[in-house]
Order: sequence, then structure tokens, then C-alpha cells
Amino acid sequence: MPLYQPPAFASPASAASALAARHPFATLITPASDTPWISHLVLLPDPSRPDCLLGHLAAANGHSQALLQAPSVAVFQGEHGYISPRWYQSSGMVPTWNYRVAHAQCAVAQQVSGDELYTLLAQLSARFEGPDGWSPEAVPAQAMAAMQRAIVGFRLPVIQWQCKEKLSQNRSLADRHSVIAALASGQPDEQQLAACMQAVLDSEPAS
Repeated sequence: MPLYQPPAFASPASAASALAARHPFATLITPASDTPWISHLVLLPDPSRPDCLLGHLAAANGHSQALLQAPSVAVFQGEHGYISPRWYQSSGMVPTWNYRVAHAQCAVAQQVSGDELYTLLAQLSARFEGPDGWSPEAVPAQAMAAMQRAIVGFRLPVIQWQCKEKLSQNRSLADRHSVIAALASGQPDEQQLAACMQAVLDSEPAS
């Protein structure tokens, strides 16, 4: 599943994995004979295997078996937002949408079960609860065992990371600064997009 990648918007693989770690709620796509499986779930980097992602799905979800038999693509959506032509210094411009996205091309998943699945769930809760928050230890062992039987944990080996950051790199410096200023004065999500645009601008060699 190729990603359309104009050179101006291409970013290194390290940017893709960093984006996925920051925005772990993913869309997972696995081809099937008739129509692809598509699920929405959290995928986290495997602490012991940095080239892999960890996740789980309901056992009742047929996707949980399909990904054990075919390669998948995980899509992670980063900051994004509308760009108005009014924000450019140049005339004759049209609306567009700026965004950051990462694709993880993955091999067939490996099922995770038993103690390893418990560890996966503990890592998931720790990521969002913090060290002093809820953990699976709060659930009685019998109830936890029943819950684990109702899900399928898995490890996705990442074959290739791709990152696309469409952040007005193909516009003039004046237009980019103008768009950043407009976004920075907007809502929090627009301010986050402005910060991403500024970071890309700051990373470029001085002309």
C-alpha cells in the first residue's frame, strides 16, 4: 500500500516512529480476499523490540485472526488543519489542508498471550495512567484471566516506516511565516500545527 510522497513533504523514518509514539491511536488495515479489515486501536512501540508495535483487539473481531495471516498497514494521524488562502502573502492561492501522517508497513503479526499479554496490557495502562495510576493489578486474577481470553494480543514487526509532513514546505518563506502566525493565534489544535510548521522551518538550512 504505497504512500504518495512528494519530495518536499517526505520525512525520515525516525520522524514516522516518533509521530506514532506521540499519536498512538492508529487505523490498522489488513487485506482480505473480498474486502480489507479496518480497525481503530492503540499501537505502542515494543520496549524490548523497537522495530515492532504492540496492540490487541477483541477476539470476536475477525480482524484479530486476519492480521495473523497477512501483512498490515498501520496509519497514525498527527497534527492537521485547514489552511485558508487569506493567510498567504501571495495572491491567487486556494485552500488546502496541512497534516502529518506516519505509515507502518508491517509483516504478519505474532500472537501475544499469557504473561506476555498481561505485560502488554500493563504497558498500555502505564502509558496513559502514569506510574501512580490504574494498573491491571487492580483486577482480581480470575477476572483478568477472563478478560485476556476475550482479546487477542499481537506484535506487529514493522518492515518500513514512512512519514509525510505536508506543512507548506512548497510555499515561499513569507507565506509560511504568515500561515504559522495565523495558526498560532487560533485554537489549541491550530497552535500545535503551527508549532510543527515552525519546527520544520527551523530545521531547514538557512538560505
